[in-house]
Amino acid sequence: MNPNPAKLFVGNLSFKTSRDELMQYFAQAGTVVDAVILTDKFTGRSRGFGFVEMSSADEANKAREELNGKEFQGRALIVNDARPEQPREAGMDMQAGEAPMQDMPQQEEVVSQPQE
Repeated sequence: MNPNPAKLFVGNLSFKTSRDELMQYFAQAGTVVDAVILTDKFTGRSRGFGFVEMSSADEANKAREELNGKEFQGRALIVNDARPEQPREAGMDMQAGEAPMQDMPQQEEVVSQPQE
């Protein structure tokens, strides 16, 4: 269940899209309360997705129905209900695909025997 039914996930954004442009585009479906475009914490570059909060669940539904799959700045948007953020496991704040050290399989030490 979405704890905030007025909040939408917006994917497939152009890396050049600004927060203001996103808010203006979604305003065609109703009142936009806030918009956030997520960025890489090291480079500051857009990650190509974000969130838009509409003023009501009805406006969020309208935005999802009208804007999902529509082209915006040369890209077909993906608009879905935002899901609650899942807590990360301890040690999983690394780059994607890396496991914490305690979860790494231990390698067996191989000792070579001298040949006779």
